[in-house]
Amino acid sequence: MKKYLFTSLLFALAIGLIACGGEQESSEQTMESDTSDESMAADDGVRTINLIGTDDMKFVIEEETEGVVTAGPSGQNLLVESIKAAPGEEIRVTLTTVSNLPPTAMSHNFALLEMGADADAFARASITARDNEYISPDFEDQVIVHTAMLGADETDSITFTVPEEPGEYTFLCTFPGHYAGGMVGTLIVE
Repeated sequence: MKKYLFTSLLFALAIGLIACGGEQESSEQTMESDTSDESMAADDGVRTINLIGTDDMKFVIEEETEGVVTAGPSGQNLLVESIKAAPGEEIRVTLTTVSNLPPTAMSHNFALLEMGADADAFARASITARDNEYISPDFEDQVIVHTAMLGADETDSITFTVPEEPGEYTFLCTFPGHYAGGMVGTLIVE
């Protein structure tokens, strides 16, 4: 639904630019590029998990998604508890921040840690790493992958190969206070 609204909004914007004397060719090229990027992502065979970061410091999804275990409703969405994956599987995580607050007050990222990493120590150290998108340089070697830090209405996607070793890997948001507020989950590799 949101993709449809976004595409409709882009189309309306392009029509508005054309009507106001904007460059029609440039707008059409942008729309074609956006559409083909979306279809390529949908057709590339990589399982995509569309996470939303919310003002109540939670990872949520809009609807049931393959391999995502939810802990019940969180507002109009489902609270994400864990993600199940097979060793070596390729996964894309797309994170969007939905917020009514400025980025300095509410931003989100998704950071996946190595199995056995001390999530508490990582989160505490990352609080002071503002210049490094709240990823502590002392713990970077324990991060498998992470998105950019995202303010309201921003989106980032990461694609990664699930570790081969079965077990539990913590993922969390490193924005100050969010891990302590419960913005954390587990990648279960089985």
